[in-house]
Parts: sequence; C-alpha cells; structure tokens
Amino acid sequence: MEGCSDQGALPSDLIKTWTFIIRGGQAFNLKVTDRLGPGLTHDGNLTVWKMVGTEEEAVSVEGVVTGPLIGARVVRHTEVEDEEMRAIRRQQLGLEE
Repeated sequence: MEGCSDQGALPSDLIKTWTFIIRGGQAFNLKVTDRLGPGLTHDGNLTVWKMVGTEEEAVSVEGVVTGPLIGARVVRHTEVEDEEMRAIRRQQLGLEE
C-alpha cells in the first residue's frame, strides 16, 4: 500500500495515534507494517481500530477501506496533544527526564 512502507525513523511530531471507526462494507483483513500497529480485521459490521503513523499513512488506509473493493464508511480522528501531554508522554517513554 503506497504511503505505508517502513521509511526509517520519522520525526515524532509527524507520528500520531489514529482511531478508525469502520461501518459496513465487505469483511476484510488488512495487513500493515509492524510500525503502524496490528493488522485490521473487519467483519462487515462495526470495527474500532487504532494505528500509529503519519497523516499520509492514515489517509492511505482510509482510502483502501472506503474504496470500491470494500466500500465501508470510516470516521477517522486523532487526539490533539498539547505541550504538557507531550512532555508526560516523552517522560514515560524515557525520552526526557
């Protein structure tokens, strides 16, 4: 899938956690790179799935899911991280003291 290949290290401000709410369409399994998260399995009803990646990668996944082969409806969002939340996350990951 274009835009979803491992590209080496990306700046952390480009990487976000995306939540996809997927409804309807055909049942499918989508394998993604390990960096993005677990594969996506949708039974054709309702699926909530999270991935970690860039906006370009999230748009690419959404395009596949909403495309003519699957035809699902998708609501996609990401949480907005303020400076305090970013500092806490970086501290918990051991990136800052």
